[in-house]
Amino acid sequence: MFLMVVISMLYFFNFYVNDIWTPNESFYAESVREMFESGNFLDIKYNYEPRYNKPPLTYWAIAISSSIFGLNEFSIRLPIVIMALGAIWLTFLLGKEMYGQKGGFYALIIMAFGLQLLAVKQYASPEIPLTFFFTLTMYWFYKGFEKRSNLYLMGSYIALGLTVLTKGFPYIIVIGGIIGLYLLLKDWGKWKQLWRDVVFLKLPLGLLIVVVIGLSWVIFMYIKDGQNFWEIYYRETFGRALEKKSNGMKPFFYIGVISWSIVPYSLTFFYSIFYWIKNRESLRQVLFPIAWVLVMLIIFTISKGKIPTYIIQAHPALALMIVPMFLDTKSKHIGLKAINLTMSALLIVGTVYLIFILDLSLFSLLAPFLIVVLSIISAKRIGILELSKLLPFWGMLGFVLIFSSFLPRMEKLRPYDQIGHIVIDKYNIDQSTPLLLNSWLIHNLPYYTKRQAIRDYSPEMINEYAKNKETLALLPKKHLNKLDFKYEVIWEGLIYNFASESQFFKYILAVNDALNGNEEKFASYILIYKR
Repeated sequence: MFLMVVISMLYFFNFYVNDIWTPNESFYAESVREMFESGNFLDIKYNYEPRYNKPPLTYWAIAISSSIFGLNEFSIRLPIVIMALGAIWLTFLLGKEMYGQKGGFYALIIMAFGLQLLAVKQYASPEIPLTFFFTLTMYWFYKGFEKRSNLYLMGSYIALGLTVLTKGFPYIIVIGGIIGLYLLLKDWGKWKQLWRDVVFLKLPLGLLIVVVIGLSWVIFMYIKDGQNFWEIYYRETFGRALEKKSNGMKPFFYIGVISWSIVPYSLTFFYSIFYWIKNRESLRQVLFPIAWVLVMLIIFTISKGKIPTYIIQAHPALALMIVPMFLDTKSKHIGLKAINLTMSALLIVGTVYLIFILDLSLFSLLAPFLIVVLSIISAKRIGILELSKLLPFWGMLGFVLIFSSFLPRMEKLRPYDQIGHIVIDKYNIDQSTPLLLNSWLIHNLPYYTKRQAIRDYSPEMINEYAKNKETLALLPKKHLNKLDFKYEVIWEGLIYNFASESQFFKYILAVNDALNGNEEKFASYILIYKR
């Protein structure tokens, strides 16, 4: 429990200090703002246009939080952080259920600071809610199945319905495939037992529960908006998998993602594969996570649309495949010690490098120093093998602590809330006046300016628009001489010169360069207003 408190403190550290990220988080923040503005929580709209792309559960979670704490960065991200911690705790419970208390502990530390999970918990999107409800489904299924408990089994169907209400009905196929493969592997050759296990699942009742919960919104929206809704919804679900243009199957795409997504334990996972090949007589104890990982790899590899975040829901299974190897006290685990200690050393060196490259306080060096000192002390007390299992966790904790301390400084080059304050509070510009943008849509500006933003307005188009209308426009400063009407410059500053901040580490390097005088990745913008 103490360890979970430490993890929670780090997850909550500086999680709310940044403006809404672009583009993904902007869709959820602005859509929820428009829900409150219209009073309609069923029709999802972004930038005052229908947004049918995803089911509503993530929006609703944010709306509930915002109704309590007000609509702001804190309330928008709060349910995401809570559900991320929930997914970690569920992984602990699964590990405990499968391998005992110590197994739960190992599952917890492996899951907690996976690089990809740490990244996506920092912004509002469906990935974390999906991971939470997905893992809840798997936990309740496993517990219900192993204990022959109808209560937990029905709970798993409810959780699956919520999973579908978060990301869409393809996850019925994903989770159904995992459970089906698990039963097949477990009961291979015992066909009567397999049939009894299938009968126990009570599939007709379970699927009815899933459909009622998971597809209720889809059915409502189809009745309401018909084919307009269905074409977009289908394109964002099955269409991505079956019809999206692809450069090929890329059979090793998600293997590559795994190689970094659960750092600091990614290499440990690959090592565990060789461990299980060598100890295949004990393979039965990891059939459930094996089925979980295999089905997800197969389905998303076949899928034409490939996005790294699709694999996050496999993180608990990756951890559960590693845990029994950690529990094996008979093997010397020379390779395991070498991998984990090397990764820990790299993390400590990386943390020191991060402190210097981001020009952080030298006081920050205390974090890696303490990790080294505690490691030396612990090695004498618990031994090198046990230390090698824990040290990547503590090394990643220090890295994340240092990195999170840099987040507030990034806001010097993220002026979006400042622009909103000028438009709404200082000039009180009527909300019916749209924000005209010279090029791409800066996705979080509808949220901060509380109005529609219209993209791709050239200076000539702005001139034409301004002839007889109140005008608010954001454009690069270099285009200022192309405007032929009287206006007032109400804001001037730097904006990232790319449409997306989603390539996060590239963006951080650009921000750090700009803070140190190299502003080549940013452009000078002006916000003009004509009454």
